[in-house]
Amino acid sequence: MNALLRLLVPTLAVCALFVVGSADAARREVPRRTPQQLLEMSTDVVLARVLPEVEIETSTDGGWSRREFTFSLLVEDVEKGDAKRGDRIEATAWHRRWTWPIDPPASSVGHRPLPLAGEVARFHLRRTEEGVLEVVLPNGVELATSADPLDPVRFGDAPAVTADELGDPEAATTPADPFGWDIILILLALPILVGSLKQPGKARWILLGASLAMFLGAALIAIS
Repeated sequence: MNALLRLLVPTLAVCALFVVGSADAARREVPRRTPQQLLEMSTDVVLARVLPEVEIETSTDGGWSRREFTFSLLVEDVEKGDAKRGDRIEATAWHRRWTWPIDPPASSVGHRPLPLAGEVARFHLRRTEEGVLEVVLPNGVELATSADPLDPVRFGDAPAVTADELGDPEAATTPADPFGWDIILILLALPILVGSLKQPGKARWILLGASLAMFLGAALIAIS
């Protein structure tokens, strides 16, 4: 019995640490805000277009790779705050990802999702004591329903480059062959048909049958 207890106690202790650690991770990741919470936490709420001048600064902290975003926004509508339609304002956000092969410590990964240049989105912003407009964590940007919120480009990754753009001749798309099987069958059937007319008796009918079969095959291919 004592031996069994000596085995169970360490196991239970490890399980308890795991549960506590999981609960801590859940506590330290900033939960998504409801629309009402976003409105209450914001000093400014605007519908704005993201201009091309998006600044991204990258830094590292231990196993974290962090990116700081500064968005230039052209205001199209104002729901809260002092901005006016046509104003250009700046808003900051950040996102980070864990790069080490071990599990990350309990912590927030930042804003999600983030907008792309050219998109129109609703921004819930909070003005800091320094006067900087920050996106409300974590979901202070409301994208259009057609946008892909998981596109890695949104978080600072470079767009994927296709083989054609790289100029790889082997991976580039092969041009379509202008001669399909229907054309090939017709080109083969024509000389057989002409040759059959020069043959006597049974040979003529065999060649005629072969050429007609090729014409029929070409017609079926063309229809399908």
